[in-house]
Amino acid sequence: MVQNHLSMEASTKKNCFYESLHRCPECRSESIFKDSLRGELICTNCGLILESNTIDQGAEWRTFNSRDYEKRSRVGAPFTLTLHDKGLSTVIDWRDRDGLGNKLSPANRAQAYRLRKWQIRMRIHSAVDRNLAFAMSELDRLASQLGIQKNLKETSALIYRKTVSKNLIRGRSIEAMMAASIYAACRLS
Repeated sequence: MVQNHLSMEASTKKNCFYESLHRCPECRSESIFKDSLRGELICTNCGLILESNTIDQGAEWRTFNSRDYEKRSRVGAPFTLTLHDKGLSTVIDWRDRDGLGNKLSPANRAQAYRLRKWQIRMRIHSAVDRNLAFAMSELDRLASQLGIQKNLKETSALIYRKTVSKNLIRGRSIEAMMAASIYAACRLS
């Protein structure tokens, strides 16, 4: 029953077979079906579930033709703890050009200057943000001098952020606390 259902489902879908070097350990068959709805790899010969809870690496959106698929893309830097704002803020470029590369008019250039100034002020508006901005630049400096890996840098940033949230930084130098965070991250790994 399961085998018939799987073979019918496999025959109705295009490109449904999982192309890999996997073989079924029970029947040694190479016909493996990837059920993307359930996140499973299933042998179509004997019905054995080879892998479950697989991660779908495809897009989160639906498209109905290739032109729409090409239009939808992800842009921007990834989320990271090593930046004081976690990489989520917008940066207004210092060059006075529009999206097409044309020079801005004097009125638009003055407006861009004002927007840039306020964007910088709003990005670092509290003492905690200023502390994190300085600490993350210190982390970059120390990490480059020590040659530590990116995952240790992320762990150090997380440790430092936790100490800031628990108010353990007050009265101590940012440089020393960042060095201690890097040390703790190295000890944890």
